[in-house]
Amino acid sequence: MKNFSTYQPTPGTGRLYDPIGNMLQPMRETMSEKSMSCDVVFGSPSNDCRGTGICKITARTSRPGIQAPRDCKTAKALFVSGEHGTNLSMVFAREMICLHIWRNHLRKGTLTLTEPCKIPVEIIRTIGLKFNTLRPGQYAVEELEGRYRIRFPA
Repeated sequence: MKNFSTYQPTPGTGRLYDPIGNMLQPMRETMSEKSMSCDVVFGSPSNDCRGTGICKITARTSRPGIQAPRDCKTAKALFVSGEHGTNLSMVFAREMICLHIWRNHLRKGTLTLTEPCKIPVEIIRTIGLKFNTLRPGQYAVEELEGRYRIRFPA
């Protein structure tokens, strides 16, 4: 049996990159982007977090151990602001998303928000976003080496 490491070289740097560790770290900042670990509750805000969409976003303030999701409504995500706060990427590790979330929210390559979802002020300030709400619409779910990324424009 082969031993596959989650650590992969970051191109051009000679350093190792741990996608799970970075997702669970509360905050990270570079010259071009800022990021923060958050919990995302899937569902509709007006339907008591049932149905489709994103119901609630909560900032993570400490670095927890790596663990599988406890329920099938919540997933850990790394929120990354780009282009000086004018867009947001939400990145999920594949192994941290339960089958229910995959089947009901991400399966067909799109995440559909039928209602707006407020982004908490703490997240907006920490990662420098220039907007405070995820707008209703359909957003592509990109699969990248064991991660899913969803981009939200301002």
